[in-house]
Amino acid sequence: MRHVLAAGRCLKSIISEKDVVVIKPNVQWWNQGVPNLSACAALVESIMDRPGGFSGEVVLAENCHRGHSPGITGTSGWTVPFARNSDLQAVSSYAELCRMLKNRYQDRFSVVHWLDVDSGGRRVDGESGEAGYVYCDGTMHAPLLEADNERSGPDLRRVIMTYPVFRTDQGTLVDFRRGLPEQGRDFKFINLAAINHHSTYCGATGAVKNYLGISDISGGADPDSGGRLTDTHHNFHSFAFDKWSPGPRPGMLGKAVGTFLNTVRRADLNIVCAEWVGLASRTEPPATHTRAVLLGFDPVAVDVHAAANFLYPNSGNPLHDPGNRSGPLHQYLRVCAETADCVLSPDRIQVRSMDLTSGRALTQNSDLRIFGETVIGSSFKTLAKHVYMRYLRQFLP
Repeated sequence: MRHVLAAGRCLKSIISEKDVVVIKPNVQWWNQGVPNLSACAALVESIMDRPGGFSGEVVLAENCHRGHSPGITGTSGWTVPFARNSDLQAVSSYAELCRMLKNRYQDRFSVVHWLDVDSGGRRVDGESGEAGYVYCDGTMHAPLLEADNERSGPDLRRVIMTYPVFRTDQGTLVDFRRGLPEQGRDFKFINLAAINHHSTYCGATGAVKNYLGISDISGGADPDSGGRLTDTHHNFHSFAFDKWSPGPRPGMLGKAVGTFLNTVRRADLNIVCAEWVGLASRTEPPATHTRAVLLGFDPVAVDVHAAANFLYPNSGNPLHDPGNRSGPLHQYLRVCAETADCVLSPDRIQVRSMDLTSGRALTQNSDLRIFGETVIGSSFKTLAKHVYMRYLRQFLP
């Protein structure tokens, strides 16, 4: 994936020679559901080969919410072999990719699995130097960082910010909110996401939703059977949704993530890998080979562009249209933009695009839409879901 190497041209201005760089992919799924393996490898290589030199550390860190041993479980992109979206010889999962990078870079490269507290992780105070999650509920020396859904009575929900504290293989303590407290300096954070269909209650998943893999979602997805971090606060998912359905107020995923951006940390760079885009699933075809990588400083703007130009043109599914005001994607992106001062309107998004196969700059709006080759696959269930969402759902009650 030679096109992702263009990232190297902007990394020097973002990353300093001695930085600790935390890359957060979304590895809950596999195939098109995660950032392309070759793209991730090229990103790490671009940092290690930074112009001007690099003597710092690179950390690949993620909470895929898959139990207490996500690196060896058979239900995530860490170990499930990819049928597509690798492009690296003898590398077919994130675990294999990380072994390759570890052999190459030794203790300059670390892999960290953040664990939910109800999956074996620890709740920590952020002052002791111990690894775990800080709950920002105003106790244990943590500030109160919360948001509510602006409802009342039984529909009222509150969410607190949570963030990880962890050590690299070199022993460097990283506090996701406070930086490198033992060294008195900050670190750099790269949000590495994919763009795919997610669900009828969420629409699509991209850079904004990737923040759920930073937070602790102990208690599960369903507010009716848990979903709480404390007696009074929900986790990010149960705050926004009723398990696999919309919650009491639309768009609250955007408020939770927007509050995180304001109070904990926002990425220094957002990257959406769209080598493959799932039209109805994060793991099964139909999927389109769009062969694109998108970089930006604003996660909402990145998702708007990726959905409007990579996902929606190929799926034709109104749920994937960020301009569809009644759709869940637009709703959570709009609230995130309002909460965190991000950009939602395509007219305000400045795009510089290049076709690296021809060296031609793409300047027209029509050029920015990528229609890739679509693989239909043999999953009748996924294909039927795609046809239903594209052609029938809008006409049925």
